[in-house]
Amino acid sequence: MNMNKKQRAKVNDRIFIIEPDLPEVGAYLRIYENDKDVADYLQNSVQDCIDFAQEEFGVLTDAWSEME
Repeated sequence: MNMNKKQRAKVNDRIFIIEPDLPEVGAYLRIYENDKDVADYLQNSVQDCIDFAQEEFGVLTDAWSEME
């Protein structure tokens, strides 16, 4: 998994997208339901977003795939 690229996971009717920002900023975990952005969380890194999504929303690590 390339931690500098956007990552996507789909769980039920939710789509989770991780968007890396500058290293000093971190990465955003965005959550979409019915094509609407319903929440976003700023974390320190892509890995922190993956961990947060698993703990808070049950998104398994192997559900993530790199976006084009």
